[in-house]
Amino acid sequence: MYRQFYLIADFFYKDFTGGAELNDFSLMDQFRKSGIEVQEVYCRDVTIEFLSQNQEANFIVANFVALSSEIKQHMIENNRYVIYEHDHKYLKKRNPIFYKDFVAPQAELANIDFFKNARATICLTQLALEVFKKNTGLENVDKVGASVWRDEDLDYLVELSNACEKNGLAAIMDSSNPIKKRDQCISFCQKNKISFDLISDRNHRNFLQKLSSYDKLIFMTGHLETCCRIIVEAKMLNCEVITQQRLIGACSEEWFKLNGTELIEEIRKVSKNSVSVFMRYFNE
Repeated sequence: MYRQFYLIADFFYKDFTGGAELNDFSLMDQFRKSGIEVQEVYCRDVTIEFLSQNQEANFIVANFVALSSEIKQHMIENNRYVIYEHDHKYLKKRNPIFYKDFVAPQAELANIDFFKNARATICLTQLALEVFKKNTGLENVDKVGASVWRDEDLDYLVELSNACEKNGLAAIMDSSNPIKKRDQCISFCQKNKISFDLISDRNHRNFLQKLSSYDKLIFMTGHLETCCRIIVEAKMLNCEVITQQRLIGACSEEWFKLNGTELIEEIRKVSKNSVSVFMRYFNE
């Protein structure tokens, strides 16, 4: 019997272009292309009645800050769910960077029962998986092996990668988000006499087109990045990436040594395989 699939999240790609939201959007696209429709449900709209009416459904739970304790407990006791882990919700501060070796004290852990009773927690990369296991002690964990991209977006990156002419400059994301460390990137370039531009665009494809003309991406972070899409996209566009590698999940994967179209095609394989990673925990 075919089971209904739902993806539960705080926000979706139609709300704003965050990395987690773009990842979820791309994952749902991969599910659809494999013949499985996945319906979006906001955390704020999940009720006990809804869960009770869908006890036979498969749930993928992405970012779930707005999911109440009552709802999480009901899912533990009654529903089939996998957690798609983007940003360390097993920690109260949601950032392992604050702790030695990325391991938090027991008092700083959060949502452990919710993770423990999931069919699995699916992480993005090996670094994310290892840090999750070190903190939680749980073994019901797996990984996709990267963020997920849509084929159409990878095709666009192929076009840019083949067409771009480099301008000899470094690019820095012009973001006011303190986690993105724009000022630290600027200071790094000034100290090392690297010529740079600040770049931004609300339209992600326009941003990628701008980035494709640069020699380098300077990216610093105040967060342990479970993958970091922008770094992977920069490498797809044949940009040299200067970053704190120990904080970047993408750097823990074998494919990180690749660049350009070779990297794009490897990420295409990982993205296509993402559905099978989830389905191994839903198939009877």
